[in-house]
Amino acid sequence: MTTFLWVVLGLDHLFLLLIGGTKLDQFELSEFAFREQLAHHSGKTAKLRRSLFKHLPEVRLLQRVELVTAGIVLVALYSHLWQPVLGTVYAAISLLIITALTRLSLLQTLSLHLFEATLELVLKTAVSLQPLWYLIGLPKRKELAQPSSIEEFTDQLRRLPSTVLSPLRRQRLESVLESETKTVKAIMTPKKRVVMVEPSATLGPIVLSDLEKSGHGHFPVATKKGEPEGILTLAGVSDLEQAKQRVVVREQMSSHVSWVEEDTSLYELAAAFLQEKQYLILVRNLEGNFSGVVTIADLMKHLLGIVKD
Repeated sequence: MTTFLWVVLGLDHLFLLLIGGTKLDQFELSEFAFREQLAHHSGKTAKLRRSLFKHLPEVRLLQRVELVTAGIVLVALYSHLWQPVLGTVYAAISLLIITALTRLSLLQTLSLHLFEATLELVLKTAVSLQPLWYLIGLPKRKELAQPSSIEEFTDQLRRLPSTVLSPLRRQRLESVLESETKTVKAIMTPKKRVVMVEPSATLGPIVLSDLEKSGHGHFPVATKKGEPEGILTLAGVSDLEQAKQRVVVREQMSSHVSWVEEDTSLYELAAAFLQEKQYLILVRNLEGNFSGVVTIADLMKHLLGIVKD
């Protein structure tokens, strides 16, 4: 009989180690973090993860009941194998040692693997004991108000009711947040959409009229091969009437051209605008070829979150 009790005591120690080493806090996720995690699972595993997310309070309570029960058994066994007082002391020392051991990463990893392997059984047990949980009282799920990433913060913004944050303000905030990771390529005007003029073109009535109708005030001056030579600013044409008669673009353009790369960040672009004191900057792709233009208006729209209603 004594041998049997020692075996049971050893198993009880092992049970306390494995249950105590299972840290359920790692499954306490926000809805956004849970959706991100669930995207990496499918089939039965995804189903079990959803069930665990839903019934985590019940699983937590089941773990506490198991620990308390195993602890009581431990004290009872020690008290039976030794004198009650000495057995209680031994039990207290054992529980302290078990508590210390459950903090070891190796034991926590082993406990986690065992928990995941028996997750289906754990969930069935936790759900089947619903009447008991109602009597004991389920612990409240933790409110994870602090986002763990910028993506989660953006997700929380989108979930706020319109009475707190209007759709327009939400869109502006999202635009500002996204500017942290955006590059010039995301906001520039591609070369094929850029209105350009040739350096040898005459600023006659037709050319100037077309430029004015475009709604822009700054234009790259490029050859037929698309090689930029300067920037034409309509505001810099001192006498429009005279220009419409005989002035050549090359005579009115500024030969000072500023360049940035497509992968330049928006904050680096802001520094370039401040340094160059230009309204329009040309953009190069990875091959070093002219690929588009970016204006200070494009930059401000994204940095300040200025969007249309």
